[in-house]
Amino acid sequence: MSWQNPTFSRGLGGAANRLVANQWSQGAATATANADVLRWGRSEMAAGQVISMGLCQVTTAALHAPNRWIYAVSIWFPPPLGGGGISPPTDQTFSYNAQNLREFYNTAATVDGMDITNPPVIVGPVGSVWNGTQFPLTNLEAKVNVWVVYALDGTAWAYFDRPNPIVCEPLEGGEG
Repeated sequence: MSWQNPTFSRGLGGAANRLVANQWSQGAATATANADVLRWGRSEMAAGQVISMGLCQVTTAALHAPNRWIYAVSIWFPPPLGGGGISPPTDQTFSYNAQNLREFYNTAATVDGMDITNPPVIVGPVGSVWNGTQFPLTNLEAKVNVWVVYALDGTAWAYFDRPNPIVCEPLEGGEG
């Protein structure tokens, strides 16, 4: 079976003259011939910007701005269930400095959209445990899903979304 694009020698009724009708035919043939490329392009436009993601361990934090930290994260594999059969992968290449998306708009007076001055609270980095005087920045114990996306300048940007630990300070003259 063969098929051929029609060639119009005269126009159709209305404003579609012979040239317009032939261009429609050529356009349809081009779209049909390149359907796989058009389908791929449409899927790429809707694919989003996430280039990678992984389950990670937050290990350390460095203060970046008031109530905002830069976190060192590395891939984390849960231990095998039932004591055997599956050995964890050894690939440790998923290692980033990440930001907590929830901290993005934090300030000295606002954390996660809430006023932290009344009553006053102390905010720590994700995975830190209050030791009675401060939130340590090392030996953090949080597991997070980390997403890596492209920033506007084309660089990779790693982030996760997790609430920060807080400690309420005692109110003056009373119990806290």
